[in-house]
Amino acid sequence: MTEQNWLKYAAIALGAVGFLAIIGLALNYGDGLEGRTWVVQEMSVDGTMTAPIPQATPYAVFENGSIGGSASCNTYNGGYEAGRGSITIGPLITTLMFCQEPQGTMDQEAAYLSLLESADSFSVDGDVLVLSNGDTPLIRYNVAEVVHQSG
Repeated sequence: MTEQNWLKYAAIALGAVGFLAIIGLALNYGDGLEGRTWVVQEMSVDGTMTAPIPQATPYAVFENGSIGGSASCNTYNGGYEAGRGSITIGPLITTLMFCQEPQGTMDQEAAYLSLLESADSFSVDGDVLVLSNGDTPLIRYNVAEVVHQSG
């Protein structure tokens, strides 16, 4: 193979790799998950969508293939992959604090983390994110409201 042919094939290969990288980014990060803080509005507790404890509301931030936030008492983080409505989250790690108050915080936290790791699909509709397992909604989030202070 001549040097000119080698350069031509290398340029084609490099262009194909770049194209695939752009497509991959679009599938993973163009889905509306990233760049927002998602606050739990409801989560499935024994099959019923229930509002979280107000003083211990979990939230999630998705960024560059990582998920993190507050699980109620402890912070958590881990990896995620998402594209075309499907999602895989975890494994997740947390800090190891114990919170007595408000009552039920630790049970809520355990349930939330379990729901996150069992999610296999998601949908984003404006400022609402729903994580589901099959057709069963697990967690409904809203985008966190930013409080602006005037000075």
